[in-house]
Amino acid sequence: MTSPICLRPIGVVEVGLPRSDKVDRFSFVSVIKIFDEYVEGLRGLEEYSHAFIVWLFHEAKAARLTLRPWGREDLPEVGIFATRFPNRPNPLALTIVKIVEVDPPRLRVMGLDAWSGSPVLDIKPYDHLDVVNEFKTPDWFEEFFKETRGELPHWLGPRR
Repeated sequence: MTSPICLRPIGVVEVGLPRSDKVDRFSFVSVIKIFDEYVEGLRGLEEYSHAFIVWLFHEAKAARLTLRPWGREDLPEVGIFATRFPNRPNPLALTIVKIVEVDPPRLRVMGLDAWSGSPVLDIKPYDHLDVVNEFKTPDWFEEFFKETRGELPHWLGPRR
């Protein structure tokens, strides 16, 4: 076992996704407040349309190594690393967002699935090296996604 790794947040989700299933996360505008000592790091980010937000599932519970996604009995039991479930050995989250506005010290984005108060650990611009045109997901995921989410917004995801 290795020693613990200590990370310092660079900011916090000031306005996060409401805790309601009725909100469309892909059109909701979240606000990230960057701490003063990191504000200079936002310079140039406004030239990108999208970014990765690395944040912490700060309210995650103890990790389980296997589970049924979304707690549904009709879905197969899979390992935690085959899901995006928040209760993980290291409760790190990664979300691709659409940049709405860079107004230091605030960053407004669409698509962030973090709640208010979630620590933000890093921001990385999305570029050509991040595009995956040919990817696969399990059949059960495809069926579940179509049933529960419908179409993705035009700015997210390749079309099949």
